[in-house]
Amino acid sequence: MKKNKMFICALTAFLSITFVAEGQTGETDAIVITLNKAIELGLQNNHQLKISETRTRIAESRLQQVKDKALPQAGASVQYANLVTLSDWNLYFAGGAKPLFSLPMVYLPAMIGVASVSKEIFGGFAEKAAKQSSELLIKASILDEKKDAEDIKLNIVQSYYNIYKIFRSAQILDENLSLLDEKEREVNNLLKEGVVTSNEVLKIQLEKSNLQLSKVDVKNAKEVALYNLSLLIGAQEKRAIDIDTNISLDMHDILPVEEMINSALNNRLELEVDAFRKQAVMADFRKLRSIYYPHLDVSGMYVYLNTSPNTEFIPPRYTFLQAVDIGLSLKYNISSLYGMKGRIQEAKLNIKQADNATVLQEDQVKSEVFTQYKAYLSSIEKINVSKVALTQATRSYHLSDSKFRNGLLLSSDLIISQNLLLQSQLNVLQAEIDAQLAYHKLQKASGTKL
Repeated sequence: MKKNKMFICALTAFLSITFVAEGQTGETDAIVITLNKAIELGLQNNHQLKISETRTRIAESRLQQVKDKALPQAGASVQYANLVTLSDWNLYFAGGAKPLFSLPMVYLPAMIGVASVSKEIFGGFAEKAAKQSSELLIKASILDEKKDAEDIKLNIVQSYYNIYKIFRSAQILDENLSLLDEKEREVNNLLKEGVVTSNEVLKIQLEKSNLQLSKVDVKNAKEVALYNLSLLIGAQEKRAIDIDTNISLDMHDILPVEEMINSALNNRLELEVDAFRKQAVMADFRKLRSIYYPHLDVSGMYVYLNTSPNTEFIPPRYTFLQAVDIGLSLKYNISSLYGMKGRIQEAKLNIKQADNATVLQEDQVKSEVFTQYKAYLSSIEKINVSKVALTQATRSYHLSDSKFRNGLLLSSDLIISQNLLLQSQLNVLQAEIDAQLAYHKLQKASGTKL
């Protein structure tokens, strides 16, 4: 009986799976969704992908900000002012009695209008570097978006196969319950004939109850998994979904590990993203170094000045002043020769950090490919071992059943044999599902689209 309890705990752990998916069971008939359809819906509706798309739009808007900043700067202003002297003003010379110059109290309005336009025609290549940096970050963001799409695909595949595992587990439990129903009838007949005691019947019934409890866990696990799958793919709420159980569990041929690692180094989106971000860091460094160069601006200004004693902006007579100013401005920030050491050093360290991050990312990619490659080979080996164990467990159960029918074996021993058969069936299923998931993970790790 202790072994039976341990088996039930193991079965519960087998079915306790965390899914990254979405869904809901409702009162209406369930919609059967194939794996390809689930992936298609996930790419259309997943909120994580929408966030990634928004990041790309933000990167594009930053490029537009750089372009906007490069446009000529124009402005215009109009000013009205009053100059009022509070008393007469006299200028005397050498204590003379009469002033040499007098300015009586006066009210002098002034109308001033200014229109200007300016453009930097050389800024030490800062404008070009800023544009390159923004364009590279857009490319990196687009690749990040594609990488997130591949992650979503893998999540959907994992969820789909795990739901299938629950479905097949329920079938296996039903098959074993049918066997127990048959054994219960046989034991009841033997009880009537006085061959066995009622305790043998109770043991069979207890085992049935344990498997029925497991079926409750299976049903709950499937409902939760389908609900999560519907969330992941953005299925309509209050509409139940189900999976297509006609899934092939055939094994796949794979390339040698060295070729898969080379494929990953050439095709993994993370490495392409790192390359673009590194180039963007270098462009930022060139932008920073632009301060070492002189900056050349061209500007033009129109000035309107009206100080005639009236309040009209344009008086009836030509008593106002107009002027136009066109010029070049050459500027050089001398403090940049000694005040930029810290920022330049930081920029160089950022480039070095980007180099190290690329090497680290390559090592992680190699490790991931090798790990998934070995996981796939291991899963195939486990399938073979599990099938051999299933054959042995099946043979053992048939022998135990034959002995039980002939009164040479207790029902408790028969139950142990059946539990071993059930565990072997579940082990084969687990190994087959693990092999499918390992293959898809290996495909993603090697840079192959799912």
